Amino acid sequence: MDLGDAVDAILVGPAALRADIAGAAVALGCAADAIGGPDALPRSGPAILVITVPSANWVGPVAEVARASLPRSGSKGIRGRGGRNRAEGAVLVVEGDGTTATRAPGRSDEELAEALHLARIVVGISQDPGRLLPANLMRAADLSISVGPLDAAGIGTVVEAVTGVAPIARLPDGLAAQCDPDDLALAVHAARGADPSIAHLAAILARKASAASDGPRLEDLHGLGAAREWGLALVDDLRAWRDGGPGAPRWSDLESSILLSGPPGVGKTIFAAALARSAGLPFLAGSLGQWQSARDGHLGHTLGAMRTFFERARRSPCVVLIDEMDSFGDRTLFPENHRNYSVQIVNALLEHLDGSVSREGVVVVGATNDPDRIDPAIRRSGRLDRHVRIGIPDAGDIARILRHHLGDDLPDASLGPLAARLVGMSGADVAALVRRARGIARRTGRSLTVGDLDAAADEARPSLPDHARGRVAVHEAGHVLAAASAGHAGPMAASIDADGGTAWISFGERLGLANEESLDGCLTIMLAGRAAEEVVLGDVTAGSAEDLAAATRLAVLMETRLGFSRATPLLAFGGDGAPDLARLPWAAGAVHRRLSIAYEVALDLMRVHRVALERLSEALRGKGHLGDAEIRGLLAAPRKRKERAKRPHRPLSYPDRPGPARRVP
Repeated sequence: MDLGDAVDAILVGPAALRADIAGAAVALGCAADAIGGPDALPRSGPAILVITVPSANWVGPVAEVARASLPRSGSKGIRGRGGRNRAEGAVLVVEGDGTTATRAPGRSDEELAEALHLARIVVGISQDPGRLLPANLMRAADLSISVGPLDAAGIGTVVEAVTGVAPIARLPDGLAAQCDPDDLALAVHAARGADPSIAHLAAILARKASAASDGPRLEDLHGLGAAREWGLALVDDLRAWRDGGPGAPRWSDLESSILLSGPPGVGKTIFAAALARSAGLPFLAGSLGQWQSARDGHLGHTLGAMRTFFERARRSPCVVLIDEMDSFGDRTLFPENHRNYSVQIVNALLEHLDGSVSREGVVVVGATNDPDRIDPAIRRSGRLDRHVRIGIPDAGDIARILRHHLGDDLPDASLGPLAARLVGMSGADVAALVRRARGIARRTGRSLTVGDLDAAADEARPSLPDHARGRVAVHEAGHVLAAASAGHAGPMAASIDADGGTAWISFGERLGLANEESLDGCLTIMLAGRAAEEVVLGDVTAGSAEDLAAATRLAVLMETRLGFSRATPLLAFGGDGAPDLARLPWAAGAVHRRLSIAYEVALDLMRVHRVALERLSEALRGKGHLGDAEIRGLLAAPRKRKERAKRPHRPLSYPDRPGPARRVP
């Protein structure tokens, strides 16, 4: 029986025909037609045929059709699918789906040589033959054909073959391209009928592609900063790429991958789904944990699940999210007992991300809380082209996030005061707060009110006692005053919340580009909150210990790794991060001295600009949040005469000889 007869037999066979086998027969028949029809396939051996299929899910069904359609004699059992003996045919079928060691030398080469010696046909079937089929089989292949995914007409043929009735309904081409033999087996059955089978298949494919239109689009999201700008620009580029025509960009011209980092809840995952909705593309989400749990975590199974995920993505344009990317790790830091496993996992991801395996039409979004734990080879351009950190949203973004989640409710409400109170919360926290407020209203049997939002905010972020609120305001005002005094042009903000206070200061300079003077200025800003407390309130609290710890780490880096030590300027100690000061006791005195000088400068700043400090702290205490424009406006207010008469603060200096410090942290 040749391929044409086999396909005909399958398609006119009994109503109990399995839809996945019928789908494989149709797809294989189309592939044969593309090279001249079944007569172009090997009619007798010795011959080697290589069949490339769309994904691992196609390997088994296509193998079944190949066994049924190619010449056979039954004279001797030949090892076939998955290494199992098959006595019913003279065709050796080698399946390379990534779950069996078909590339291993030895037995596979012996079987191949024996089959060719007996003048039989050898068929290799894989989604990636060059990598997953034995090397000898590939280099001796007589013919290669490619099986493509079924189109809408092909799926109609399968449904007619299985049900006996030609369907009236037709799948959209976008959904048809996502169809696997497994999907056909789940949806198409004679008992279901033709059009109901098509409808059921469409529902399965729609859920699989996760292309639902409900949910926010990228245009609706706020607080994503540069990530949102990148995504909206990519949406425009994708439209131009898909439309084609003169001047349309090639895929290689598009910046189609990004790594998003930031604390939990800032919108990294929702960004990818919203990008897909805005671009009108399917959305696929995966992670190392998901691929490891696909079976038992065995290396081969994990790699197979990863490969299947990316093969599915490559079938049509889509947006892919790889979540928790730090779980892949850095190959230079793997412990010896797990190194082989982990290195192969990272290497496989690199292969799927770069150009060795085409990913045209696939937009990749990586997400992580800790980018420093990701292998540098994953983050490099060509794999993940850009790295954008998403921070906690400011008051303006929180107001817009509130408005989005409120929808049509409270259209005239002023959300600014509430948003200022919520600064420090992530977008996910704000969404949860709105849900909590709706629950309050629902349980009382009335519509949502601003009071419900305030009650939810009280529950999520209870107000600080008045005396604590005042101290926190002084502390955070000290930080921003010191930053402004140092001439920082980047955005600043300060807020008070239930956990204390926060000051956001953009230093605008990478550590590797900072000189000693600018880093000493950073130390002054870090210690300025503590200095403000001492100047205004006469004492300090343990709450400033976190600032002191951060300043100490930076000072240790300056003395031991960055080359700013007076004792050992050309030596660097330790690896990544600040070394343990207890192991370098000789550096303790230099670190203490550097911190003492920075703290003296901070105290001088607070004394000289005390009026401005009190103006900032009172405004922060009252409003709960101050943005960059408000801070700079308060600092630019006319100074009182007694403040102008005070001496200017002395510039930051580092005397050549040790001198007594009037204050020590």
